[in-house]
Amino acid sequence: MTAVLLLFSTPRVSRAASDDDARATAKAKLVEGGDLLKQGEYAPALSRFQEAYDLVKSPKIQYNFGLAYMGLGRKADAVEAFEKFLAEALDANPDLRANAERHRSTLSQQVGTLVVECDTDGAEISVDGRSRGVTPLAAPIRLDPGPHQLVVEKAGVAPFAEKVTAVGGRRATVQAHLSIAPPPVAEPAAPPPVITPTPSLDGTSEPATPPSPQARARALERKLAWGSGALAVVSLGFGIAERLIASGKFQDFNSKTTTYGKCDADDRVRAHGGEGCDDLLSAGRSAQTRSTIGLIAGGALGVASGLLFYLSRPEGTGASSTSASARTFTCVAELAAHAGLVCAARF
Repeated sequence: MTAVLLLFSTPRVSRAASDDDARATAKAKLVEGGDLLKQGEYAPALSRFQEAYDLVKSPKIQYNFGLAYMGLGRKADAVEAFEKFLAEALDANPDLRANAERHRSTLSQQVGTLVVECDTDGAEISVDGRSRGVTPLAAPIRLDPGPHQLVVEKAGVAPFAEKVTAVGGRRATVQAHLSIAPPPVAEPAAPPPVITPTPSLDGTSEPATPPSPQARARALERKLAWGSGALAVVSLGFGIAERLIASGKFQDFNSKTTTYGKCDADDRVRAHGGEGCDDLLSAGRSAQTRSTIGLIAGGALGVASGLLFYLSRPEGTGASSTSASARTFTCVAELAAHAGLVCAARF
């Protein structure tokens, strides 16, 4: 692909120095963009062409836009650029116009066209987040082949959105229906809470007082305390059971007789003394590890349960509640220190 730089013809009239500077800068941008285009650096070349166009709105630069868009694979944009060049740059070089006509004809067969018909005028149309005008559109929208997101929206109206797939050389039509968005419905105010009167000791009716946040918090803490206590019992029971299993495995290991004598727990002894010794020793050690984990977890859960029971005690609790909490801590401490003991605490 050969980049063609478009130079501006300067009428033989006096111009302001600022205009001359702008045209000189734009020409330098075009030269730089042309060099980048030859090197296949299409994105930087497009940037230089845009900078030149911002300085001097010459329709001839649309031809350079078209070449850069072709290199970037933006075929729909390239077609539009070549069409602007052919429609506005009537005094351009005939060879350039012929090349633009040829590129436009070829690319038009490779892009899809989208017609948007809308029942509301003045709605903005955007494709893939890019605005393409307002309804009704004077011309179809050209799109590169592939999926695209179409959105038609207008203030005060619910937007229309649909995915469309463009196919090269084909035309698609979308009917966009916009409906007036219903006004927001105010939610009805919540009715005041109904307080059920409860009879007092003297026969009169008094309104029931809802529980305070502190009371609800204490109730939650009490439930968590019971749950932690139950888990502590399960964990301790598991630890004790595994300790018994480990004890049995070690007893079998110590009493087992093999062809080489008795089992030996020394890891340096091959197979720990004979067939079956390895399995017994490994099973005993595993059960012992699980027992330790269960007892530690049970102790921790027991401590947590005791703390929660202590925190959830009713306000103004006397010595009875304090003694119950103390019994809880004492029980937990005994369980954590002496695995295998059963504590029947009363809460």
